[in-house]
Amino acid sequence: MKNNTGAAIARQSQLKLITEWSKDCGVCLTLKDLIAITNVMVDYVENGYSKDLGTRLEAVDTYINELKKN
Repeated sequence: MKNNTGAAIARQSQLKLITEWSKDCGVCLTLKDLIAITNVMVDYVENGYSKDLGTRLEAVDTYINELKKN
């Protein structure tokens, strides 16, 4: 991942988005989960949508839905 101001801003804003989103969904994410999902979202910000990213987002949705069940 790039280490420049734009990339740092993207990471920070996506971290905040995922933190707020998980609270709204009523899911308590581990630090590892928070960072992993943030990295997926930063990939979207930096590279746009792709088939691979869609697959990764589906995996995140599946994981979050499993957390909600428990």
